[in-house]
Amino acid sequence: MVSNPFLFLGYDFGVRALVASILSGFVCSAVGSYVVLRKMSFAGAGLAHVAFSGVAFGFLIGFSPLLTALLFTVVASAVIWYLRRKGFHFDVGMGVLFATSMALAVLFLSLSNAYGSSVLSYLFGSPLSVETQDLLVLLVLTVAVSLFFTFLWREIYLITFSEEIAKASGYRVELITFLMNLLIAAVVTFSLKAVGALLVFSLLVVPSASAFRLSKSYGQYFTLSLLFGVLSGFLGMLTSFALDAPSGATITLVSFLIFLLSTVKS
Repeated sequence: MVSNPFLFLGYDFGVRALVASILSGFVCSAVGSYVVLRKMSFAGAGLAHVAFSGVAFGFLIGFSPLLTALLFTVVASAVIWYLRRKGFHFDVGMGVLFATSMALAVLFLSLSNAYGSSVLSYLFGSPLSVETQDLLVLLVLTVAVSLFFTFLWREIYLITFSEEIAKASGYRVELITFLMNLLIAAVVTFSLKAVGALLVFSLLVVPSASAFRLSKSYGQYFTLSLLFGVLSGFLGMLTSFALDAPSGATITLVSFLIFLLSTVKS
């Protein structure tokens, strides 16, 4: 049975869920435009699992799961940045942290005996449980991401395509790369509640991969990435309302359909 998805918008929880999905789609696709071109797609999956181990640790010690998740992802991002400077390939560092974080997540959950819906909501996403303060955090993150790309647009553009040219132009490449890693960590962490640790990877990669198939310039690529990310969150959430289906799954499937259409169009 298919319901009218707009009926849910008559309730506060429905509006919050829709706004959270749209904002998550925006911030994930924004940093995803950098992730895809830099061939760092594994970052989404890796940091999402690192974040989930932080969530599990938060339940273990009785502290805010999102704050502990943010701490874990920030530390992981700093470690990856350091290992990369020491000559390690990105995938190697991310792979090590990926495996270690999953082991820690299982250990923390077993010690805390927390296997209920509260934990699973961070794994699979639960936008219907998003509170007003969660929306405020996502809104602040959206503004931060927008300002970051606005003021460092040229630097990000040059670093994305050639670090050598960026360094020769006098830009502080390592600092900007470090800040971008921290921004990715924040985006992954605060998108957990909307789409979940298992599916945040799709919003980081698929919208930008779709935009890449259709773009003829970097500006067009970035704009289409944002558009496809927002559409994935918006249409995916409405589909979830209509079918009474898990939101993370519907958002991912809508994003995949956009990718298929962009592939055919290109």
